[in-house]
Order: sequence, then C-alpha cells, then structure tokens
Amino acid sequence: MSGHQGQKKTKDRIWREFWWPGCGAEVTRFCRACDICQRTIAKGRVPSVPLRKMPIIDTPFDRVAVHSVGPIFPPTERGNKYILTMMDYATRYPEAVPLKDIQAEMVAETLVNMFTRVGVTK
Repeated sequence: MSGHQGQKKTKDRIWREFWWPGCGAEVTRFCRACDICQRTIAKGRVPSVPLRKMPIIDTPFDRVAVHSVGPIFPPTERGNKYILTMMDYATRYPEAVPLKDIQAEMVAETLVNMFTRVGVTK
C-alpha cells in the first residue's frame, strides 16, 4: 500500500527481513511494472526530425484526405452509425456522408459518388 524508492533500495529493505529464491528478480519485475514509475520516469529520448517545408498543394482535389468516423451511438433515426469524411487539402472543402456500416462495398460506392461530383484525384 505504499510506494517504493527504486530497485536497489527496495531490494535492500526487503533483504533486511526476508529472503526467498528469486527474490531479487521478483523485486526487479515488481519495480519495472509499477504503474506510477511507468508514467513518471523519463524514457529514452527520441531525436527530433529536422523540419522541412510542406509541399504547397494549389490544385483543387489534387490530394484529399478520407476518414471514417464511428461507430456513433446512438445511431440516427435512419440507422446510420458511421460518417465517411473527405477533405480537399488545397481548398479545405469538407464533405461528410452518413453510413449504416463501413463494409468495403458501401465505402467504395460512397467514394465513387463523391468523386463523380468533385473529380478523381491523382
């Protein structure tokens, strides 16, 4: 019901009163699995990647982002639980279509409908 002060101090404290085969390994496993330590101890540092300029996309619907959102509860009155979204990177034009499911056939038909209105991307 209390915290620990690291592997070495915890082992020293336990070994003053107790000992059993595998005691050291068990204390090490306990300290490594400690929830508070896993959240607070600094992990290895990952070097940052040098920043580069993002390419400017100036042709509308040259590149789009497509995502599905859901499942959403409760479903709509028509039984739609998902939303298929598409956004153009150049103009930021958003489009969202409600779907009952995200089966491949349903998503493909919806994308074809979207692309017939705005044009096919590269």
